[in-house]
Amino acid sequence: MPSGDAHRSLARALDILELCSLNGSGYTLTQLSQHLGIAKGSISPLLHTLRDRGYLTLDDQDHHYRIGRMAFRIGNTYLDEASALREIYRLMHDIVSVCHETCHLGSLKNGDVYYLKKVESPLYSHTVTGVGKALLADYQLPQLKALYYDGLYPLTEHTITDFRLLADQLAEIRASGFAYECEESTRGIRCIGVPLRKNGKVVAALSVAFPLERYSDAAAASARQALDEARRQIERM
Repeated sequence: MPSGDAHRSLARALDILELCSLNGSGYTLTQLSQHLGIAKGSISPLLHTLRDRGYLTLDDQDHHYRIGRMAFRIGNTYLDEASALREIYRLMHDIVSVCHETCHLGSLKNGDVYYLKKVESPLYSHTVTGVGKALLADYQLPQLKALYYDGLYPLTEHTITDFRLLADQLAEIRASGFAYECEESTRGIRCIGVPLRKNGKVVAALSVAFPLERYSDAAAASARQALDEARRQIERM
């Protein structure tokens, strides 16, 4: 099928789903054809496919097509994820209220850290920090070399560029549950992070960033406790 035809068919299928979602009573084949301006011969195969895949149901009595279980399943997945993110953001604010330092949520994509959310410290500072070690917690030496096949490039004079040293630190993170860095991503910033797992796999990470002048053993202990509690709650979701 030509690409244009495939795109048109997909657009029409989505139009059908969107229309049916607006009316719980559903629509007959004729009504769908009239509302969408699609000939019955063109819309009928789409309806059969959507019904067979569970996105629509067809009532044997009134012959109305209605939203099916698969459409509800996808919608509920979105709601579950949105609800989880709202809870994570709330927990990040709790961390900041305890530690008074900036909290970051990040994920890993092709070896790069993507920051998903940042809750600023109430104290004046502009912090940029890496949660990379926490995100890489499960990586072994061969996986690291495969991911960063061009080598590890320094962001500061403190950045780890030796694969074996990084692999050793990741092993420590797996053992302790906490990732640490000191001016490796940004000069003047120390960071404590925790990996967040879903079904045993690291999917994101939380971190607290400290300007060096505000870092202390007591502050670090408070951050670890807050991060660990947030991690436990997030992973139970």
